[in-house]
Amino acid sequence: MTQTWFARAGKAWACLVATLILTQGCTTPGQWNGIYPTDLAGGAKTCVASTAAPPDGQTVLAQVQMSNEGGWCGISANRGGAAFDSYLLVARPGHGRVFAHHVGRSTRIDYTPDTGFAGTDSFAVRMVPGNAVIQGAVTVTR
Repeated sequence: MTQTWFARAGKAWACLVATLILTQGCTTPGQWNGIYPTDLAGGAKTCVASTAAPPDGQTVLAQVQMSNEGGWCGISANRGGAAFDSYLLVARPGHGRVFAHHVGRSTRIDYTPDTGFAGTDSFAVRMVPGNAVIQGAVTVTR
């Protein structure tokens, strides 16, 4: 039996409507910010970090307070609501590692302390574009 054009169009329309309903939560403004569960995996149990939106050419201080059980704690930074294109580590931390990457609409600057370290540490990252510098001041507890 041959399907009529109307029957085929009705099935296609039903599939389109079902797809829109199922993906509606992903496309609702304010709901989807590009952050995936893997972006949050591996974080420190205790992590309090300030956000940074440094003006071009300026230096800002970002505070980080975290526990040390092997996880990271990240400073969320953006330029006009968008992630920076790149970064340059201009002052290395003495007791940990720094890694910057895009997470959603921001650049996240992750600090991971060395195993067993507790105390204070610091680092500085120059953000591109804009030539702004984010100075991280980190306090790590056990």
